[in-house]
Amino acid sequence: MLVDNMHIKRNINHSKYIFWISILFIWIISTLIDRIWWSFYSNTPSWDQADYLNSAIDHARALSFLGEEGALDLSSFLDKSPKIPPLASIINGAIIAFAGDAPHKAAWSLSIWNGFLIFNIASWGLYLRGKKFALFSVLISVFSPFLFHLRTDYVLELPLISSITFYLFHLGKWSDKSIGGKWIQLIIASFACASSLLIKQSSLLVIIPSLLFIFILSFKRDKIFKLQFTCLFLINIFAIMPWFYHNWIMILSGTYRAVFESAAIEGDPSIFGFESIFWYFPYLNNQFGSIIFFFGFSGILLVLLTHIRSFKGVLKLEDLFKKNNYKWTWISFNLLTCWTFTTFIPNKDERYIACTIPLIILLLALGFSKWNDWLDNYFKFNSILFIAPLSFIFSNSINKFNTLENVSGKYYPVKEIISIVRSNQIFNEKETVIVVPSTPDVNQHNISYFGRMQGGNILGRQLGQSLSHIEPVLKYSNWIILADGDQGSVSSNSLALDKSIRDSSLFIKVREFPRAIEGSYSLWKRSSNSLEKNEFHKRFIELANGMEQGPLGIQLIFDEIAIHHMLDGHFKYQNIVRDNALSKISSDPANIESLWTISLLELLSNRPYKADIHLQKLETLLPNNPWPSAYRSIVNFASWNPWKASLIADRAYKRNGNYLLKSLGDVGAVFRGALWRFSSAFHSVPNSIKSIDEALNPIEK
Repeated sequence: MLVDNMHIKRNINHSKYIFWISILFIWIISTLIDRIWWSFYSNTPSWDQADYLNSAIDHARALSFLGEEGALDLSSFLDKSPKIPPLASIINGAIIAFAGDAPHKAAWSLSIWNGFLIFNIASWGLYLRGKKFALFSVLISVFSPFLFHLRTDYVLELPLISSITFYLFHLGKWSDKSIGGKWIQLIIASFACASSLLIKQSSLLVIIPSLLFIFILSFKRDKIFKLQFTCLFLINIFAIMPWFYHNWIMILSGTYRAVFESAAIEGDPSIFGFESIFWYFPYLNNQFGSIIFFFGFSGILLVLLTHIRSFKGVLKLEDLFKKNNYKWTWISFNLLTCWTFTTFIPNKDERYIACTIPLIILLLALGFSKWNDWLDNYFKFNSILFIAPLSFIFSNSINKFNTLENVSGKYYPVKEIISIVRSNQIFNEKETVIVVPSTPDVNQHNISYFGRMQGGNILGRQLGQSLSHIEPVLKYSNWIILADGDQGSVSSNSLALDKSIRDSSLFIKVREFPRAIEGSYSLWKRSSNSLEKNEFHKRFIELANGMEQGPLGIQLIFDEIAIHHMLDGHFKYQNIVRDNALSKISSDPANIESLWTISLLELLSNRPYKADIHLQKLETLLPNNPWPSAYRSIVNFASWNPWKASLIADRAYKRNGNYLLKSLGDVGAVFRGALWRFSSAFHSVPNSIKSIDEALNPIEK
């Protein structure tokens, strides 16, 4: 008997071993397909793609993966991810450090993320219905045209859905009453949730409703489950807090621009309109291929019809959470809520529905299983594994391979542009190249990416959106890229800057490069006899002292600094300014000019705590000036300290009676719990905004 049991156990282990070897083999095959694509399609990445690659290089350098000095502290490291969470860039940067930073080599990170997705999908399949179902799920995933597109395009959606699949699987297992509730499951689910949050903000479209589901479910569970859920919630708050605390202003403003402003610019439909509600449905057929979608969807209909025919009695809510139902309830709920949340996001794009794709794959695999069972019962034919590869062959994805010859023969000038700039560098000095205008082939992001490959120090920046850019560009820029011919919807301001550069005698055309469409690109360099030393560090001191004028001075400061940060992407002036200011303060602690200078530097560097220290000294030295106190109150808001912000503003308002101090004191008091001051804030905040607008009128005129 003991021998028989050992034999059965050995067979089970052998079967599992064969299964996971099969999954590994499928991943290898998909990776080979991807590498064939990348070997031909090693072209210049466009805007978003180059931006994500730049972020990966930033984090690799900050962690010394690429032989750089690395970040000085945690704040310096968090500076590298001002809008998008850092985890994907950290992992991608580590892979780039190992594989290489050329686009086709950096794409190995996508293959790793694809492997992670495949093994998570396989784990889901085993958990739901066993090995055959898991194979259906994996094959649908591998041969999905949409996922193939993500594997061959450097965007963050593949890391996102890989982590989301990992998260939903382990959270579902932990919350499953029949097998869950264990602490090790809770730890894994917490790690999965934190990982998803630290890859992209859109993971919240899945995480928020799923945690709400668990929260409601916890009322019917024991105290241990409630304690575990509390731990999961707190772990994730602590995991995301350092990044969010450091960058929250940029995160919120960037998210607003990406979600609302982009939707308005791109003309996306109103979220409550018929077109918006059904926006993503037409894409499903293209995302999975016609054959996969037909078999999967029709199989789901058969499953529903079978259940309806066999259903008797009244369905009770608790029946959904029984052992045999909970898994599919969990999948259905998360698919429905994620799809709904995504639908009501104003900005629309085919890839934004990515978080729902793993859940749809599992439902389609259920349809495949139903067809497989039906064919087995009536025709003794129980293998339709070939359907997914066949669907891929007849999908639009094959057209990508048919166009490889044209793609591989397309000319991209970025590499040659960077090569010319590098040949003029002395000891790899820091250089900034101005792009006018930004195009898919040549833009500030891919100039920066190729300029920083292999330890380079060349950054790209775009100017020309305003006529105010013309004079600074003519005075201080060193390298400029212009475009001739049809450039699409380019603003008249960019054309004016282009003309000013060509008509001036300050720049020499170094070389012209052909474009895929009509026209050309041209690289311009400042002539040696027109070199003018950029002494913006002196102008910065003047601007910093303008802070004592309040909103008028601040507006002038940021108008000029915004332009100069484009002209000098490396911010080389800041070290000069900082060293001079600190030197003067060390010898004369009451040097007002240097205190304003160092305060502005700390504000620009996103160091509100350090700025507060210097502003406090100015507050003491300038008791009749309300603005040091106002700035102190604002930086304490930025540091999430409304108690101190309110105290500073209230105390200064008694001395100066400034309109802004009154509103800051009221708002800070409300945030720290003094709700009785809400009425005062309701009046002081609009008055403060009106007064600021009036103060800025001279600039607008």
